[in-house]
Amino acid sequence: MSKLIVSGLILLLLSAAGQQLCAGQVTTFIYHRFDETRYPSTNISAEIFSQQLAVLKQQNIKVLSLGEVARRLAAEEPLPDKGAAICIDDAFSSFAAVAMPILREYGFPVTLFVNTDAVGTRGYLSWDELRQLSDEGVEIGNHTATHDYLVDLQAGESLSRWKQRVEQDIAKAENLYAEQLGQVPQIFAYPYGEYNPELMQILQEMGFTAAFAQQSGVIHSDSPRFALPRFPMGGPYATLSGFKSKLAMKPLVVAEENPVNPLVVDNPPVLTLRIEDSAVDLRQINCFAQGGNRCQAEPIVEQPGWFKVQADQPLTGRRNKYTLTVRGKQGGWHWYSHLWVQAKTPAGGAELPAGPQTDTGKTGQPVLLDQRL
Repeated sequence: MSKLIVSGLILLLLSAAGQQLCAGQVTTFIYHRFDETRYPSTNISAEIFSQQLAVLKQQNIKVLSLGEVARRLAAEEPLPDKGAAICIDDAFSSFAAVAMPILREYGFPVTLFVNTDAVGTRGYLSWDELRQLSDEGVEIGNHTATHDYLVDLQAGESLSRWKQRVEQDIAKAENLYAEQLGQVPQIFAYPYGEYNPELMQILQEMGFTAAFAQQSGVIHSDSPRFALPRFPMGGPYATLSGFKSKLAMKPLVVAEENPVNPLVVDNPPVLTLRIEDSAVDLRQINCFAQGGNRCQAEPIVEQPGWFKVQADQPLTGRRNKYTLTVRGKQGGWHWYSHLWVQAKTPAGGAELPAGPQTDTGKTGQPVLLDQRL
């Protein structure tokens, strides 16, 4: 598939955002493990989780399933003025044992993304348990069969063979959901939060309504439907204060970005954004990169409304982000984050022209690194 064809297909996927302010917003929180202190990077305590849900109830926040969020976006229906969504990736056993009783107490909907090859293995929920949860109303989403690094080519693999392999991985999971649960999910969560334009196109061709990544941010009516953001709630982020802070965030509405593709070509990568959000004061934008790095967001003088964003030093690690925060004219903070992935053998990598961004250690126990983030 040529770069030109991929560009055209994705631009069809990303329908026009327009220049109007977003109507409504949903802050999505992603969890993995509960009271599993051996995996600190993806764990949250039951106590903190319960306190977070209490905040949602106290503030009268409208909590939606991710399927409902996706449906509203696809139908161009408004989102709540201030909504939230709760989702869990990977279907670890602690979800049913620890988190689910708390969710029952508050009566909030929840979405569980299941990678099917892990079902019934040590530490993961079984199909019987998943059926019970589904019958209870837990929404099940597709998280592939293998939980593989989908944006990487395997040794000697062509792009067409990569596409076939990825489609088979996703379809294998779809078939198992249908066989074991009697339903086929319409929403998808990228393993490790990694995606590229070709993968977005595969999901669109397979009939998914939306896909969720792991770059942080607030979903609004003009969010890219196949790269929706979620705030992580694991490890150092799994706090009550952090939850309240993210819940108070508003979206920074980006009308266009280039590149759309998060795969790093040059390091540090350059990101250009067109921001036409009249609710914020664009004279001062805060920019953050991970790993102690700094980044700058500078206006492009010859292109009003456009900003150039680049880190001072090369990005480190496989995944990184540029995160922008801007104070609103009426108070509060607005947030936008762009994912970067340094894939070993990137699949595709076609660059798209700038375009609209819609519709697209103290317990005494051994500490283990959790690679699911």
